Amino acid sequence: MDIQDVDPFLRSINEFERKHWGQPWLLQHTGDIYVNDKISESFFFKTDQHIAINKHPRFAIIPEHRHEFIEMSYVYSGTLTQTINNNKITLSEGQLIILDTNVAHSIEAAGENDIIINCLMRKSYYDSHLIHRLAGNNVLSEFFVNAVYKSQEHSEYILFPSQSSPRVRSFMTELVREYYSSDICSEEAIGSYLVLLFTELLRLHKDANAGSETDSVKRTVNMADIIHYMESRYQTIDLTSAAKHFHFHPNYLSKIIKDHFGQSFIKVVQDIRVKKASLLLKNTDLNIAEISEHVGYKNIHFFYKNFKERFRMSPAEYRAVHRNH
Repeated sequence: MDIQDVDPFLRSINEFERKHWGQPWLLQHTGDIYVNDKISESFFFKTDQHIAINKHPRFAIIPEHRHEFIEMSYVYSGTLTQTINNNKITLSEGQLIILDTNVAHSIEAAGENDIIINCLMRKSYYDSHLIHRLAGNNVLSEFFVNAVYKSQEHSEYILFPSQSSPRVRSFMTELVREYYSSDICSEEAIGSYLVLLFTELLRLHKDANAGSETDSVKRTVNMADIIHYMESRYQTIDLTSAAKHFHFHPNYLSKIIKDHFGQSFIKVVQDIRVKKASLLLKNTDLNIAEISEHVGYKNIHFFYKNFKERFRMSPAEYRAVHRNH
């Protein structure tokens, strides 16, 4: 897909939209999309896919629902009206909203000129790719830390004043082009455009809210820095050295990590290690003992135990499943 093909693609009426034209209530009766009140991830994501980009379906009422992924919606044309946590919000052309996980929201039927681009991100993507890049940036750091680690306690959204930003429109258009073109290195290009997009959104939000930072946001920035530190030193990190780096008492660092993650410092480190190991199992030919040592385990039996707790299968089974896929 070339860049000039994006606009005709977005404005074309697909089969799903044609089905609901004049019958917006039909979506409420499609059982293959919803599991209880949550949208099934499998409806949007393929196995091991971390990002999905699609055009919001026009002419259909989307009933109240939740989902376990972050949803970013950009109004390419027209308007978008949602009810989020019982608050009705209408976005105009050029505006962008990011919804946290588990946010209850419904969407009114969009008209023919209401073109919305949705970018959906699994937790595994922003957990391993975005958090450390956003360390030190207040607004999105707070939002993504809460989305990943406290999703059951927070139900939030951020609305960005991006209607006058040609850069946001350009980045969103490029994301659509890359996603549907499947050119070489498209995944890498999509990741790069997302980082550029978030950088622009941070700047817009900062300009619109200059001088209004709260102490709670500043505290969360420190938490994002801690996550980054743990992600980058997971192989050898311990509580004492981490506390010394941030000029905290070990007991205090242990407490704030427990408050944010809901588990101890060592359990968080173990979770990081086994997730790094899962990537090595999928993408390298290192044997399991080498992987165990590489991610920081001195005892391979302890590695097997933690890995199975996290993924419900052994390292060898995990590798076989993902290699076959």
